[in-house]
Amino acid sequence: MKIITKGVTQSTLAKEFVALPTPCNDVVYYPAKLADLATEESYTVFQTLSQKSGLAYLVVTQPGTTKIVLAGSKDFINEVYQAIPWSHYEIADGDYQFNYKELPSLQALEDYFTYLKEQ
Repeated sequence: MKIITKGVTQSTLAKEFVALPTPCNDVVYYPAKLADLATEESYTVFQTLSQKSGLAYLVVTQPGTTKIVLAGSKDFINEVYQAIPWSHYEIADGDYQFNYKELPSLQALEDYFTYLKEQ
């Protein structure tokens, strides 16, 4: 597991998706709708996988930016994501399905990670 908290990665819009460079020199994509939610003062968290390296990432969108906050194996990131206690949502478009959770704030997620470390 690697916790990533320094720096913000510049993402770019690619049609209906946002391209997000990863620390492993790959690019992952997420729906532009999540970026739209971030401009409305909403916070979301989702998991994604680098096809290049096989590393999975936990990503947070927040007003003005997107941050990769955790990296690890696909199973580990999925376990952490599934355990996050906030509401789960889905964006569906034809055969495409994307899952995310809304957070009350970035601080709430950081507090949750701190709580997990103490367990």
